Amino acid sequence: MFLDLVFQVIMSFFACIAFSIIFNAPRKELPFCGISGSVSWGVYFFVNQMLSQQVFATFLATLAVTTLCRYLSSVRFAPSTMYHIAGILPLVPGMNIYNAMSGILSNDLLYCFEQGVAALKLASAIAIGSILILSLPQSMFQISFKNNK
Repeated sequence: MFLDLVFQVIMSFFACIAFSIIFNAPRKELPFCGISGSVSWGVYFFVNQMLSQQVFATFLATLAVTTLCRYLSSVRFAPSTMYHIAGILPLVPGMNIYNAMSGILSNDLLYCFEQGVAALKLASAIAIGSILILSLPQSMFQISFKNNK
């Protein structure tokens, strides 16, 4: 399991960097976009392996990556959406959406409904996790290095 986790985290790092390159993220921010994708997939993979709860794992991974993105935003003086979009990319329920469309084409409506509801649950977990952290004030994510003497 550990080697599988490491491999998948590394691959999500490079996938999120490639996605960020396509969408013209600044070159100096690419490693941080990759790190946000790695964190989200690492948290998701670990929680899903431990609890076998895909929606809860997606929710926790979204909380983690959104918190990281808000922190990176204050440290790097860049918009948090640049890191956030790359960070939630591995969590998007693309396979469920594809399977739902495949169910429609094969006239298997029960399978289509099943996959559509699963995709909706995962998308809702991403949305709710993002909103919870993005609604907090930015001052909570700023770190002051001043000497308080």
